[in-house]
Amino acid sequence: MKNQELWESYKDYTKNLTEFSRKLGFGAAAICWLFKTNDNTFPPLILAGLGFAVLYFACDIMQFFLGAILIRVWTRMEEKKKWEKHKTLEGEYNKPVWLDYPSYTMWWIKTISLLSSFLFIGFHLFQLNLK
Repeated sequence: MKNQELWESYKDYTKNLTEFSRKLGFGAAAICWLFKTNDNTFPPLILAGLGFAVLYFACDIMQFFLGAILIRVWTRMEEKKKWEKHKTLEGEYNKPVWLDYPSYTMWWIKTISLLSSFLFIGFHLFQLNLK
């Protein structure tokens, strides 16, 4: 497999994970809502699961927000340098690897948050079965 094909495969996996995770995130929040008590509170494990679902959505937004902001700021700086030197914006730009680190970190946090949300929902269901 060529390097470009490897990265395309990686891109497909992460894109699909993000797409399916959003649906699961809404599902996790809906499941948590089913356990809301009559006095509008949640059992502690369900509240933790709901908290992780909220963290998931916050990180989902931050992943793309941070990526967009960093790329824009870096690109503008590089364009200014290129314009001053060559009086054109055309040409190659060598994007540094660190530009992706914040988005990649958010991707990991949101994935772990979603799994944690379902884990706490599962703990609650298991706890109910023990009673």
